[in-house]
Amino acid sequence: MFKMILIILVSIVLIRTVVADSTFTVIMVHESAGLDRENEYLEIPLQLNYAPADTERYVAVDEAGNLTECQVVPHFSSPENKNRQLSLVFTVSLPAYTGKKIFLKKMKPGRFQKSPDLQVSGESTELIIENMYYRADLTRSSQSEAKNHASGQLRELLVKMDINQLLFRTENRMHWAPNFQKQGAVEYKTIAQWNKPGFNHMTKGPYLVKTARQAPAPDHPEILLTATYKFYADKPYFIFYSEMDIVKDVVLVLLRNDEMTMDSMFTHVACKRHDGGIENLTFAERDKFLSSDPVENDATWICFYNEDKNFGFGSIRIKYDNSNLFGDPSPLFMPHTKVSDGAEGGKYWNRRLIHDHPTFVPAGSRYMEENAYIVFRTDQGDRFEALDYWSQRLRNPIIWKIIGTAEQKY
Repeated sequence: MFKMILIILVSIVLIRTVVADSTFTVIMVHESAGLDRENEYLEIPLQLNYAPADTERYVAVDEAGNLTECQVVPHFSSPENKNRQLSLVFTVSLPAYTGKKIFLKKMKPGRFQKSPDLQVSGESTELIIENMYYRADLTRSSQSEAKNHASGQLRELLVKMDINQLLFRTENRMHWAPNFQKQGAVEYKTIAQWNKPGFNHMTKGPYLVKTARQAPAPDHPEILLTATYKFYADKPYFIFYSEMDIVKDVVLVLLRNDEMTMDSMFTHVACKRHDGGIENLTFAERDKFLSSDPVENDATWICFYNEDKNFGFGSIRIKYDNSNLFGDPSPLFMPHTKVSDGAEGGKYWNRRLIHDHPTFVPAGSRYMEENAYIVFRTDQGDRFEALDYWSQRLRNPIIWKIIGTAEQKY
């Protein structure tokens, strides 16, 4: 009993040394998917009725007195600068089917700070971001014309985890989509051919590095592209969100997203089907099975791996929505996920929305996706354990809601 009282007293003292007097906002978090959660990220959007100082800091305190410092991600201010929209990013741990209150408080400066695992160098679209699992290179390269655009798309990825394998494509950037081709055009165009997109904003901190870009698609002014990367500390994945908004009628013969292209450094392709079954094939036997039964366009996950080097790289499909501005389906033709061979032994997967067929796409059509790209080892237990672990959690996020402010009783 004395030990428990001592722990509580120490917690109270610690809270008072780092936290300002008033509660800022109270949220309720709840785990409803039957999954134990450990240090999962929440991003809570808030609006203040004042413009906070750049040095203002916040902390999340749960009912047991556990503190987690928040990263502040600024968004927008009102024209008079009297209101500010921002997000607070922090981690939460929660047993399955449980919930708890979290009090967001202003933090006293200079008392408490997480040692960052996440590092970023460079500026604008010329960035390199790394954590303990990978190093993501978004910079340009003079190695080829296709890599020499200031697009901010992933060019190559170093897999760490004692593997130290560089993933790249000799001719192109790795992340080669969204891409599109108008009827009558000689070749398709890709987001990787952007040059300094008109809107380009980066946020960096100890938990999250985020890049947000928006501009018309290269040589396709009918398509407004939006693209966001999120790189997290201490996680083996990064997240990519994209939208293709059709602002003027156009006829397309090709529309693709979720495309990753790499040189020949993998032996197998695997995916998780709608029925929960896992397809696991060598590249040599791939066509025999997938030509007659293609991978679904909204399959749970798809990956390449190297059986001998014990590493893999995959895409977890978090969100996928082709609704137009009025809530109706946007045009598709033979949607599926295709695994293909590139020149000189290259391999790539992509999600085909319009597949080699002239398709009228009216203004107001919209194509959205959000995927987590993950690196993983294949020599520790179940080969696909990391894919299943993170797909369950990312596709079923922790539920949260704001339940009060400082003036209310709980």
